[in-house]
Amino acid sequence: MKAFYSFLTLIMCCSLLWLSSCNDCTTSVAQFENGDGDWTVYEARDTLLMVDDTDIVRVFVNTRINSDPVPGDGFGPADACIEQYYTRRTSVMQHAASPRLFPALTVVALKTPETIRINLVVAQRADLAIPDINTPQYAQLTLEEVTYQNVFEITNEDSGPDGVKLIQFNREFGFLHVEFSDGRTLTRIPPQL
Repeated sequence: MKAFYSFLTLIMCCSLLWLSSCNDCTTSVAQFENGDGDWTVYEARDTLLMVDDTDIVRVFVNTRINSDPVPGDGFGPADACIEQYYTRRTSVMQHAASPRLFPALTVVALKTPETIRINLVVAQRADLAIPDINTPQYAQLTLEEVTYQNVFEITNEDSGPDGVKLIQFNREFGFLHVEFSDGRTLTRIPPQL
């Protein structure tokens, strides 16, 4: 009887293996191309100097940059066959002296076959999408005596008391200005040569 159950188990395992080999799942992965990866702006060990509302210069350092596949719309990690993967690139700028004093500034770029989606994240305070990456709000904007080109301005009408009211960002330099609901601000300044 024991041999019969062993034989039956062997037949079932072989049948499952044979049936699973019939899966003709083809997978495609959306890749960053033609400069799409430039949206994440910061590279490993880059620094970002920002002056706060009390005129103290705050140094942010890139602590993480990574790229990973994520299941496309309509697919989940538990699906047996994921036909479409998107690629997500993340770049995190963390306050160098005291990460708890100022939240991390993160750029998340999600590449799909049709487009690229950009989210600007201020850790635990805001996750704001750039609504149209082809239409910046300002052709030119001057901050701290520096003129920037093609600046996106994202406002957060639903900002709570500890939230973020406004972010100004461009593809060349990244975060330019962050305004918190409590009145605090961070504004990019160029590195001193």
